[in-house]
Formats: sequence, C-alpha cells, structure tokens
Amino acid sequence: MEVGEPAAAGPRPFAPEEMVACESCVRANPPTRMHCLYCGAPLPVTEQSAALRRPALKRLEEWEAGFNVVLHPRGGAPVSSAALEEASSLLRIEAGLLRDCLDAGRALPLARTASVEEAELVAGRLRAGNFAVEILSDEALMLNKSPRRVRAFGLTEDALVGLGLPGEEPQRWRWSAVELMVTGRIVRKRVEVEERREKSRRDGEVVDARELSEDEAVLDLYSSAAADAPGWRVLADNFDYSCLGAGKSLLARENFTTLVGLLRVRAAGAAFDDEYARLRRLLAAAWPPAERDDTLGFRRERVGRYSTGAVTTVSNEAQFTRYSRLQQHLARRGRD
Repeated sequence: MEVGEPAAAGPRPFAPEEMVACESCVRANPPTRMHCLYCGAPLPVTEQSAALRRPALKRLEEWEAGFNVVLHPRGGAPVSSAALEEASSLLRIEAGLLRDCLDAGRALPLARTASVEEAELVAGRLRAGNFAVEILSDEALMLNKSPRRVRAFGLTEDALVGLGLPGEEPQRWRWSAVELMVTGRIVRKRVEVEERREKSRRDGEVVDARELSEDEAVLDLYSSAAADAPGWRVLADNFDYSCLGAGKSLLARENFTTLVGLLRVRAAGAAFDDEYARLRRLLAAAWPPAERDDTLGFRRERVGRYSTGAVTTVSNEAQFTRYSRLQQHLARRGRD
C-alpha cells in the first residue's frame, strides 16, 4: 500500500449475475475492473458495472505516456464531506491530503492514468462530487521533450541570449517574449548498500551503507515566441554567472538569487511562480519522485563467500518538470 493511501476495507463478494465476462477470454471478472484480470483485455461496460468500476491507478514508469487528472481551484458550491471521502477512496489518497489540495488554491494533479478511458472514469466520478477537474495528456504538457539546458546568459538591452552546450547555437529571446519563470529545487538521493553473503547462511550481512544527497536550485523559463519549445532550464550549480558582472559573488546560492532578481526586472511582463516548494507534498500523490533500483554486481572474496551491492536513486526532477510544464500550459492557455 502506498504512503498516504487509506486502508482498504477489502473487496466484497459479487453475485454471479454481477460478474462481467471478458469478450476475449470469456472469463468472469469482478464488475469493479476495467481490464480483464486474466488476459488484460478491456472489459465491456454493463448497466450494473458502470457504477461499480474502479480505476487501477497503477504507478507508471517514467518513460510511459499517461493522462493527468488535474484539479482546478473553483468557487461555487463546496465539496461535501461525503464527496471528499468518496474521492479519497477512489484516488487512494488520504482525505486530509485531498482537502489540502482543495484548499491550496492552485491547479494540482490528482491522478495519472495509463489510458484516457481510465482518466475519464476518474474525472467523471470527481465531477459528480463537485470537483473541478480536467484531463491533460503528457503530450499536451510536452513531456516527451526535455528542457534545453542553458549554461550561461548573454544580456542585451532588448534580448536574453541562452548559451547551451559547446557546439550548440545560441538562442535569443526578446525580453517582451519571456512569459513565465518557474523556480524550485531538485533533490537527488543515492543510497548504496553492500552485503556479505555466505553459502551456509540464508541472509546477508550488511557491511557498508552510504547515502549521498544533492539539493540544487532550478529555474525554468518559457517564451511566447517559442510555443512548441520545451523552454530553458538553469541549474544553479552548473551555470556561468559571468553575466552578473560586478554583482557576481563566490557562492552559487547567492548568484542564483541575484540572477532570478535580474531576470524578473528585465522581463517585467513575465509571470513568476515559486510555489513548487510549498506544493511539492501535494504533487506526490499523482506525481511521486522517480525511484530506481540497480545492482552493483558481486565480488568473490573466498570460496563460499562473496559481496554484493545495490543502489537506490531517488530524484524529484521529473516531478518538477511536470509541475513546470503544467504552469506553462495554463499560462499559455490563459494568454490565448
């Protein structure tokens, strides 16, 4: 069970007439399922199963394209306690966390699904409870495109020039075209564990464990003149701050703050979003940090004894990218 997921009461038994037959393998399935338990084929929707279907909400891999059910702040009739509890059960999110999402006053993802049919099921149930939601695909958020890493800026009177990797052509944006800046922090953690194992023992003995972490400020910029482009990304610890001139200090942390302030003055018409840190806990329900497990192989020490290692890496960079692209999408839609 995921952290923050309410405890399930357990599935109730269904009568034979309530079961749904798969059109592919002809096996009977509970009416709560959208896909066959045995062959994975989509199940037909019956009059009885329509109200009982529940989304799978399986966690997708980072490379998989999905569909995001996004909550929007709204006025009008409030969400009742009963609707909140029903939505909490549907989404597998604690009711308190869901209430915090409603009170945040910002657009936030509530679920990420593998198919548009599953997203429509979630959105329909939420709308019935007075939640204001819409479905945005990963494609609509341009998540198939990586942001362009910018390692230095050139500042002119009328334009911002982004300098990327050696050999890449500089890109030039007029100050008036810079429409959005989003700031946050990228946190990366790497945990390495080494075990010693012997043939005579079932369990290994942990002989070494190391944990390394990085915490780096990040800035994404978007231009109205590059509507189909994924924007620029500045990582604080890998940036040349020479553009600050006499305002440059010895610390990247201070230089990053100075750079953001300078850009906000020059691109005075751009929207600025620094809410990621406040909303990060709420984003994790639908967009959790990426986690990957790898092996470090094994090393033979002597006959019957060998060492093996594993490494776990956790990063919120993909989560920040999703949040940043959501703000870009909303800002561009509002402008259009």
